[in-house]
Amino acid sequence: MIDIVAASFLIGLSGAASPGPMTASILGLGTRRPGPFVAGLIAGHAVPEAAMVVAIAYGVRDIPYIDLIALIGSGVLIAFGVSQLLHAGDTLAASRETRAPVAVGVACTLGNPYWWVWWLTFGVGFLALHPSFAAFYVGHIGADIAWLGLLTFAVSRGANVLGPHYKKVVQASGLAMVLFGLYFILTVFLP
Repeated sequence: MIDIVAASFLIGLSGAASPGPMTASILGLGTRRPGPFVAGLIAGHAVPEAAMVVAIAYGVRDIPYIDLIALIGSGVLIAFGVSQLLHAGDTLAASRETRAPVAVGVACTLGNPYWWVWWLTFGVGFLALHPSFAAFYVGHIGADIAWLGLLTFAVSRGANVLGPHYKKVVQASGLAMVLFGLYFILTVFLP
C-alpha cells in the first residue's frame, strides 16, 4: 500500500508541476493572501479527481482490452513527459483570483484536456494494474497539495524560491513521467 501511495505521489507530482490552469491560477495571485483561495482551488480540483477514481473503481474490471488501455496510458505518460522535458522553460499566462475558488478548481480541472487524457488512459491503466484506489488517491492528491502549496508559498512571499530551479523541477518531473510510462509498459508485458 505504501508503494502505491509513493508511486501515485511521484506520478501526481509530475502532473501537478506541469504548466497548466491550476499553476496559472496560483501564479496569478501575486502577493495577495493566497491561503483560502488555494485551499478552495485544491478542494475544487480534488472533487473531480475523487469522482474519476470512484468511476474507475466501479468500472475498470468491465473494460475489455485493459492491457491495451494500460499500454496506451503508458504511451501518453511518456509523451507528456517528453513534452515537459522539451517545454519546461515556457512561460505561463496567469489567471485572475476570483471569489469562487472551489468552482475555479473544478473548472481548471475539467477544462484541462491534459487531465481528461491522463485519467482516461494512464489513470485507468495504472488502477487496473494496481487496484488500490484509496491509496492511489491519497498519494495523488497529496502531490497536488505539496506542489501547489510550495508554489503558493513562493508566489505569496514574492521570493524567488524556485527561480531558475523551476525549469529543473519540471524537467525532473517530465523524466519521472517517462520512466513511469516505461515501467508500466514492462508491467504489462512482464507480469
